Amino acid sequence: MKANAFRLTSLAAIVLSASLAGAFADDSKSSDDKSGDKQSQSASSDDKSSSDKSGSDKQSSDSSSGDNKSGDNQSSDDSNNGKVSAIQSKADPLGLPIVGKVMESGSGTAGAQFNKTTLSQALGFVQKNLPEGQNNTGNEKVFSIDPAKLKLAEKVNLQAFFVSQSAGFSSTLGFNTTGVGVKSGNPELIFPNVSSPEDFNPNAANNYGPRTASQPLLPGDFVNIGTFAKGTPLDFFLIANGANGGNTVFNSGGAFANPDGMAHTGGFTAAVFAVPQLNSPYLFIEFKDWWGGGDKDFNDAVIAINVGAKTINSLLAAPEPAMCLTLGGFLALAIWAKRRMDRTVPQA
Repeated sequence: MKANAFRLTSLAAIVLSASLAGAFADDSKSSDDKSGDKQSQSASSDDKSSSDKSGSDKQSSDSSSGDNKSGDNQSSDDSNNGKVSAIQSKADPLGLPIVGKVMESGSGTAGAQFNKTTLSQALGFVQKNLPEGQNNTGNEKVFSIDPAKLKLAEKVNLQAFFVSQSAGFSSTLGFNTTGVGVKSGNPELIFPNVSSPEDFNPNAANNYGPRTASQPLLPGDFVNIGTFAKGTPLDFFLIANGANGGNTVFNSGGAFANPDGMAHTGGFTAAVFAVPQLNSPYLFIEFKDWWGGGDKDFNDAVIAINVGAKTINSLLAAPEPAMCLTLGGFLALAIWAKRRMDRTVPQA
């Protein structure tokens, strides 16, 4: 009996150790989005606000901001910040402020680095793993990170990069650091019109048409958002068809924050398409702009955010709820086996 109990305890310990090791290599976040086909992009957004994302150190440029955001990141004369694109969308959905001007792809230090190390591989990965018109929610690679968990693990100078777009809508993308969506916190716009002549054609090998007023973005175009402190939460939102007057808002904060009760974003890192990329600072977020998820292809807009390598590593290391439950089960098994052995060992 003692030998059997000992073997049981050893087995539980081995399984527990394997589970702990696996938790830090998890790259398979699957989507549990519910199906639905109701389309109501003209309805007003009833995004639920979040009161949990307070205390952020967002440094905005208006009079109510803190003093941690430094520099003018919109100067067209500053080669480090990038070259201001000649085409800037004039859309102003919901009257929200725009955080900064769009910079040309490959310009500035940040733009050149993103294009050199990541952009082409990211475009190929998106085309392969987020095909148009298909339900892509079962692809674990593109849902390996939950954007709702995004909180900066270090002080970071943020940039948001446009990667690709495949949608009939001309939607709007923004962010919030003290709330969720547009009805609370400090929402600001990043890309007033997420439309591009690229329109989900990664194989064009950069031979895209020119930027126009109705399609103002090319892959790699970016916005300098500003510098944010460690611990800042980030929520990204999409205003469906916002550039054409739409006002339905979907958030990266999770299904609870969306008017249809569904998740409309997924996330992944460069680790799923480029090895080694252990120190890549980019988080990719993909959006679905239809009420109820529509075809659930999640390629209506794809962006990359430079959140810093420490933040990426913390997101990769965080076990999902299912893993926590599994881990807890093995821990309980180990404790039960140890207690059983203690009860059955004869007293001297």
